[in-house]
Amino acid sequence: MIPIAKPLISDEEKEEVMKVLGTGILAQGPKVKEFERAFADYIGVKYGVATSSGTTALHIALLCLNVKQGDEVITTPLTFYSTASTILMCGAKPVFVDVQPDTYNIDPNEVKKAITEKTKVILPVHLYGQPCDMDELLEIADEHHIPIIEDACQAHGAEYGGRKVGSLGKISVFSFYPTKNMTTVEGGMITTNDEALAEKARLLRDHGAPERYRHIALGYNYRMSDVYAAIGLGQLKHLDEYNSIRIRNAGILTQTLQDEKWLVTPRVKEGRKHVFHLYVLLTSHANSLIHHLRKRGVGATASYPVPLYRQEVFRHYPFKAHECKNAENIAPQQVCLPVHPAVSAEDAEYIAGQVVSYWRKS
Repeated sequence: MIPIAKPLISDEEKEEVMKVLGTGILAQGPKVKEFERAFADYIGVKYGVATSSGTTALHIALLCLNVKQGDEVITTPLTFYSTASTILMCGAKPVFVDVQPDTYNIDPNEVKKAITEKTKVILPVHLYGQPCDMDELLEIADEHHIPIIEDACQAHGAEYGGRKVGSLGKISVFSFYPTKNMTTVEGGMITTNDEALAEKARLLRDHGAPERYRHIALGYNYRMSDVYAAIGLGQLKHLDEYNSIRIRNAGILTQTLQDEKWLVTPRVKEGRKHVFHLYVLLTSHANSLIHHLRKRGVGATASYPVPLYRQEVFRHYPFKAHECKNAENIAPQQVCLPVHPAVSAEDAEYIAGQVVSYWRKS
């Protein structure tokens, strides 16, 4: 079976983990600081703040911008649960707006329509590794004096107009879950050019304590371990290489599948580097295609099969979701194909061939 995701952990990374274990400094320590500096430099920002997950990074980023009860945060319904659940964790209301039919990213025109006097933050997601329309979103944000949090949890190394995502908003977040373009096993990172926000993020991730046994704010145990940071440092060295393999594999799939009339392959907008956290095609035959591929050794999966506002947890909150026709259409048609760095060019060709064979046999 060619799995949908497979993290690659090098011998060098294993050796670095053993070195950390040998030091006895296992919690947040010097390796975390080193990883924060290296990741911030890679993204092109001044500050990085490591956390225990992408979810905790999102929670802290929202708290850093003082999101609270009664506030609204505009975001997409086509994303992972944490993008919206962290808004609820702050006591605020997620306002879901529709996505673009070609990129599946949040539609700036719909964002503009949804702004009210209660809007505190705009939270776009660089879905599947393709950057959102950041120029348009930043223009809206500037016009209304509303900060943007970039959810870049699926877009490590992606670029918009030559700049890496995670450097464009007021504050940004990444996830290092094992399926992502780079991993620390579990972990997250906040990036920003704002020193005050970075300092607040560091405070909140560590029990609200600027020093041991002195607590000046309600904080959390959202720290990253030095063991995870050691893995992250090694993974970061390989990130561009891993992304290039993802892009190559995506190109092989698209070249073979783009003329198939019964499906839609991913569109990459001009001026962007799409790093293909996931390769997602659309077809009205999604479930049967996935079944066909799995029988032939391809670990295809569905992705976000329903818009977030249809999840039961959100029905308990007093709001109505905006009408999201594109998201409703896209969600059940998504099929994810393996493109991760462990997929060889030959594997990619095989996967493409098996997709084509589905239609030929039906």
